[in-house]
Amino acid sequence: MVRRIITIRDSADRSVRVPYPVKTVVVLWKNPAEEMKALGAIERIIGLDKTTKEEVDKGLYPELADRPLVGSCKQPNYEKIAQLKPDVVIMLSSYPPLPDEIQQKLKPFDIPVVGLDFYRVEDYFNEVKILGSMLGLENKANQYLEFFRAQYRLIDSRIRSLPPERRKRVYFEGNDYKTYGGAGYGAGIPGIIRAAGGLDLYPESPAIEFEADPEDVAVKNPQVIFKGVKGGYFLKNTAEFERLRNELMRRPELAATEAVRNNQVYIISWDVTGGARKKFGPIFLAKVLYPDLFKDMEPLSFLKEYFEEYQNLRFQGVYLYPAVSEQTGKDKR
Repeated sequence: MVRRIITIRDSADRSVRVPYPVKTVVVLWKNPAEEMKALGAIERIIGLDKTTKEEVDKGLYPELADRPLVGSCKQPNYEKIAQLKPDVVIMLSSYPPLPDEIQQKLKPFDIPVVGLDFYRVEDYFNEVKILGSMLGLENKANQYLEFFRAQYRLIDSRIRSLPPERRKRVYFEGNDYKTYGGAGYGAGIPGIIRAAGGLDLYPESPAIEFEADPEDVAVKNPQVIFKGVKGGYFLKNTAEFERLRNELMRRPELAATEAVRNNQVYIISWDVTGGARKKFGPIFLAKVLYPDLFKDMEPLSFLKEYFEEYQNLRFQGVYLYPAVSEQTGKDKR
C-alpha cells in the first residue's frame, strides 16, 4: 500500500515532503524526544544523538534504552542513519549544521530532514502542531497544546493592560554575566521574559548570547534578576541554589539595583527555562514578576501534572529559589 506524502513547513522555513503518518524517526537533538513522549509517540524513535542519549542515561526515557546512537547533532553518523532507514530525521533548525546541510548528506538515501527547535515560546505551539501532523496525532497534539494554552491565555489576559512603566525590567543570566540578546532569532530567553510581561534588558542585541558589561547591567537597573542553572529534577535540596543566590547578591556592582535592594534575585533551573522546558518559563516568571496578578497561578502544581500526565515521571526536584508560595504569592523564606 502506497503511503500518503504530506508537505510541512519547518522552522528553517523549508518545505519538506514526509510520509504520512511518520512511523520511524531519528532525532539529532533532545527536544523532539520530550515532545514525542508527550504525544505518546516516543517509541517511534529508532535512533538518537548524544544529547538525547544523555537524557536516556538519566532515566528520563527508558523507552529508548536500546536505541542506537547516531553521532551528535554537530557530527551525525550518516551511514548509521541510512542503515536505520527512518521516515524522517528531526533536528535543530537554528544551530549549525543547518537542516539543508544535513539534507544534502542524506539525499542519496531519500531521508527527509525536518528542523524543529521546541525552545522558543514564539514558535512552540506551531512546532508541536507540525509534529502532531507528521505523526498523524493531530487530536492528541491539540489536546496537549490546550494544556499549555490555558496557562498562556491566563497570563496574556492579565498582563495585556499593564502599561510599560509597570512592566518589570528583567536581567536573566546563565554563567556570570552571560546573557541573551532579544533582537534576533535568539536562544529563547527574551521570549520567555516578554511572554511573562517583563522587559528584557537587551532587546536591541541580535546576539544569541554574549557577556554583558557588569557596569552596564547596573546602569540598566533591573528590578528582577534570574540566574539560570543546572539542577532541577534531580536536585534533593536548595543548598546549591541558596549558595549561588548569595554570591550574586554580594556582587558590589549590583548592590544598588532595585533587584538586589528589594531581594528580587532568583535562581531558576534550566529544567523549567531551558531546552524543551522553556515552555514553562513564562508561567514561572509571571508568578515571580507579578505575584499580585497571579496569586492563583500554581507553576509547581502545573509542572507536576505535566510530569505525571505527559512524561510518566514522578514529581520531584528544586526549580526556583527562593520558592514562591503557590497560595499567597509571597516568598516562603
